[in-house]
Amino acid sequence: MGADIPKQFIEIGGLPILMRTILRFREYGDVSIILVLPKDQQNYWQHLCQVHHFTEDYQIADGGSERFFSIKNALALIPDDAQGVVAVHDGVRPFPSVEVIARCFETARQTGTAVPVIPVVETIRHIEPTQPQAQPLPKGGEPGGCSGKSNCFLPIGRAGGGSSTVPRSEYRLVQTPQAFDIQLHKAAYQQPFNDGFTDDASVVEAYWLKTPLQLPRGGESKSPSQEASPRGGLEGVGITLVEGNRENIKITTPFDLIVAEALVSSQEKSGKGAHV
Repeated sequence: MGADIPKQFIEIGGLPILMRTILRFREYGDVSIILVLPKDQQNYWQHLCQVHHFTEDYQIADGGSERFFSIKNALALIPDDAQGVVAVHDGVRPFPSVEVIARCFETARQTGTAVPVIPVVETIRHIEPTQPQAQPLPKGGEPGGCSGKSNCFLPIGRAGGGSSTVPRSEYRLVQTPQAFDIQLHKAAYQQPFNDGFTDDASVVEAYWLKTPLQLPRGGESKSPSQEASPRGGLEGVGITLVEGNRENIKITTPFDLIVAEALVSSQEKSGKGAHV
């Protein structure tokens, strides 16, 4: 972002981004909020709260070295026997519509999962994997037994590759909040971390691959066969996708700040939301 402070603390329309995000969820309803922040940012956040007279109720969890560990720390503050739905949202996405938030919570209560997505409007090209390019070894050979062999080659650089257009109708852009049955989500975060975890949906999907029988999903009654299973659960049937809203941008660049300021100005003029 090129700013002197973390991006979630940058002001848009006179209010830090993170505060706008919290207030948007307050517009949805009286939900319990767990705010995840690195320890070295928490004092500055408290200072901002005093400056802006921000008195919303929330708990704070310590941020981890990776997103996975940050969410795991937050989930640890939820009682192990809690029932219901938990949603994970990026602090620098201050513009999810109230309708999208409601859609995520309500869908997760029925299916156990809900991830907001929007259609891809740009053309997409897939970058083809590249292959090692081989070149004859220099005269005299190289250590390792190649000396004197005419068919000895040394991989250098990359060859091949290229790209191809893919059907954008088969792809969606993923947003947050991503909502899940609490017990399912807590169980998924007991597995070891891996680099393939890019969001909460990927964590749940990895858990499903290892666990054929799933924990009960919110809002669904158990059938007799589910009652008889060791876990009393349901088989994973994939992540449920719901319609997101295009204004729900993730603010990561200076250009995003320009868009965010325009969105705040537009929404204030139209009277949509007292805070955003």
